[in-house]
This record gives sequence, structure tokens and C-alpha cells, in this order.
Amino acid sequence: MLKVGVSGVLLYFVFRKIPFSEIGKLIKTSNPLFLILALGVFGLSQMISSQRLLLYFHAQNFLIHKTDNFKLYLLGMFYNFFIPGGVGGDAYKIYTLHKKFRWNIKKLTKSVFCDRISGLFAIILLIEGLMTMMLSGALKLLIIPIVITTIFLARLFFRTYFPQFKNIFYQTLLYSLSVQVLQLVSVYFILKSLMQVDGMVLYFVVFLISSTLSIISFSGIGVREWLFMKAAQYFTFNPDISVSAAVLFSFITAIVAFAGLCFYHFKYKTDTYSS
Repeated sequence: MLKVGVSGVLLYFVFRKIPFSEIGKLIKTSNPLFLILALGVFGLSQMISSQRLLLYFHAQNFLIHKTDNFKLYLLGMFYNFFIPGGVGGDAYKIYTLHKKFRWNIKKLTKSVFCDRISGLFAIILLIEGLMTMMLSGALKLLIIPIVITTIFLARLFFRTYFPQFKNIFYQTLLYSLSVQVLQLVSVYFILKSLMQVDGMVLYFVVFLISSTLSIISFSGIGVREWLFMKAAQYFTFNPDISVSAAVLFSFITAIVAFAGLCFYHFKYKTDTYSS
């Protein structure tokens, strides 16, 4: 309920500054083709994200079938988006797999937790890369030591606290980077649908920051809109377009998450079962 409250308060401040009617007008005049592309790319990012989680499961010898893993992932996404709490979907996945296969809850929790952490490291790397790109001249070369240091620290973290996943570190990090890059492409298409083409790098940075702060609100709603609005005050953003883009991204996320409800009743199988 606290997260719902945070989302409500932030949305109140956003729509006090920017009337929702103006957002509605912009969304109505957006290019539907680019929105369809944004939806497709975001859906692809979630498919890759589910494969990353599958790597963590398999590293613990939890051999859930990859198709069923994707179904469970979407159902968990539904819980995360539509039920306040932000970890409801993760808890549901752990509960379901433990109940069905009697797999160890502690190991399942580690798999799901490390899946989340891997995504966070990818976001940090991309923020570093994008912000370094905004530097001038030879300062851009700072990206090399910064990225190398971040990857070293991330690998050290996994080797120290989760050594069972050290052999899949680079593979899961690559998957995480792919997920986040595809989500940035989705944001790009949303902005294109609103005829916004300038300042893309800044939009991407603000979006990635909002992704890390989404845990304090209900499904990231409110935080994303508020951050885009505040960024428009300091950079050359159109505040109406910025908030509209955030609203559209939340809507696209909701569409993909709602698809998970289709798999509420189905039987899970492991890779040792026949397809």
C-alpha cells in the first residue's frame, strides 16, 4: 500500500503540472506503427529476460522446460505489475516451483535474486556508457576503465557471494545488456511515435535511472513519469512529450504483463519430460 501511495503522490504532482488532457491528446495523435514496434521490441526483451532466468535455474539444476519457464515468467510479470509489492511475481515463481517439484526454496530464491541483480548491473553499465558519451573529446575514453572496473566488481560480487553462478556470469550479463538495450529501443520507438527525435541519449539515461528507482513505487508507475517531468525542467525536454512517453511505456508493459494471465492454469514440466 505504501508503494501505491508513492505512485499516487508522484502522479498527483505530475498531473498538477501537466494536465492529463494534454497527455491524452498527444497519445491520440501518436503514430500507431511505432507503438506496435515498441510493443514488439519490449515483448522480445521479456523473452530474453526469461532465458536469463532459465540460465540461473539450470545452474542450480532446476531443469524447468524453457517454454514453461517463459509462461511462468509472464505470469510472474503479471503479479509484479498488477499486484502492489514489486516482488509478488518473484515470490509466486518460487512458491510454484517449490510446490510442483519440491525444489529448495533457498536455492530458488538465490536464482531469482541474482537474476534481478544481473539486470541492475546491466543498467549501471549502460548509464555509465551513455553518460560517458555525453563527454567531449578524449574524455569519452573514460568509458573503457569505468566499464572494466564495473564488470570486475560485478564479477567479484558473484564470485564472493554466489559462486554457484560464476560460470554463467558473462552469459547472463550479456543477456541483461540485451534486455536493457531492447527496452531502450522500445523507448526510442515510443518517442518516434510522438515525433520526438532530439535528446535521445538523455531520455535513455533518465529511463534507466527510473528503472532502478521503480522498486519504490507500484510497478514503476509515477516514478518514471515524475523523473521525466523533472528532467524536462533541466534539459531541453518537452515535458508533455516526456510524460506521455513514460505513460505509453507503462501501458505497453501492462499489455505484455497481462498476457501472463493466460497461463494461470497450466501444468509445468522439466526438461527431463517429453515435449
